[in-house]
Amino acid sequence: LGYIVYSTRMVIALAVTLLTVTGDLHDYAEARSLEGYPLAKCLDGSPARYYLSKGNASRVFVFFEGGGFCQDLSACQARTASFLGSTRTDPPSMTLDRPYFSRSPAVSPLLSSFTFAFVRYCDGGYFSGDRMAPVVHSGTRLYFWGRWIVQAVVADLKLAQATDVVIGGCSAGGIHVLAHLDAMRDMLPSKVRVSGFADSGFFMDVDFFTAHKRFVVSPTGQNAQRLLSPACAAEFPQEKEKCLVAQRSAPFLQTPVFVWQSRFDLDQRSCELLPACAASPACVEAYARNMSDAIREQLLAHRRPRHGAFIDACARHCDDGVRQLHRVTVDGVTPLQAFALWYAPKVVARNNTHMPHSRTLWEAPGGEVVC
Repeated sequence: LGYIVYSTRMVIALAVTLLTVTGDLHDYAEARSLEGYPLAKCLDGSPARYYLSKGNASRVFVFFEGGGFCQDLSACQARTASFLGSTRTDPPSMTLDRPYFSRSPAVSPLLSSFTFAFVRYCDGGYFSGDRMAPVVHSGTRLYFWGRWIVQAVVADLKLAQATDVVIGGCSAGGIHVLAHLDAMRDMLPSKVRVSGFADSGFFMDVDFFTAHKRFVVSPTGQNAQRLLSPACAAEFPQEKEKCLVAQRSAPFLQTPVFVWQSRFDLDQRSCELLPACAASPACVEAYARNMSDAIREQLLAHRRPRHGAFIDACARHCDDGVRQLHRVTVDGVTPLQAFALWYAPKVVARNNTHMPHSRTLWEAPGGEVVC
């Protein structure tokens, strides 16, 4: 097989990788404290931080860690005693062991050469808290300063000097990408190519669960409104928490994003389905169909910008320890290969005519599978 890809520094070895995916899934990153940015603080007031693995300095993959959210002051206080609300016990280095951090072009054709920045999630509000004065709850001082963590990361990485920035995340990090991508795009010069990559972050708007996010956007909670899409906030003026849910925020996205999502997402089944539904295969199948429809209709149906998606049928949330997840394929293409093809669509297939160069959706057929 032979392919020509017209993109800066990107002659991808798809001739081999579309057939066989092998390679090291691990990379190592060193801690970078943001203590030089006084407002970039975790819930407990400890300095925010990220982990850096150097690659091509002009092409940067900024990945936002996931880990739920806190729905009230007590929950936020509880997070301060864990890594979800503090960096006080963080190690000086970490292993980046998800497929998208692989340095092997065979596994990750696009991102393998990028500089990686893994941003620790310690604010409990999708990296968007915007309440200036600390809040004292039961003797604990809480800092809702997630928005400044994002700004500090952008400044410390000197992203304004990059040519390509991919803003990614999984779970709560993916929710952050889908809700706040346009605001992060606006932090960078127009000459920088900015795209989103959201894994397991496309959630559905289920009233009993979406309501829990109200604390995040409430002025008496985290006051996390400034990074939301203004158009989405105007659409839901009394329910701005809906703009943290991709089913509602996706139609307003102006920055290209690629979604990697299981329609049988295990986390969503535990928090967005009532127990009786979660125990019913027919009910789970219906939820899965609704999610596929939402991705198609609320995200991909909008031709400008050009979004993309890889929808698998794995029983998973993020990787959940599924070591071979990167080998999942649709029409012989893995999620990270699909992302590369979407990112650089001008591909000429010399000996393979079944893969249109403008493809934006790869969806696995059939029911739930174990990956």
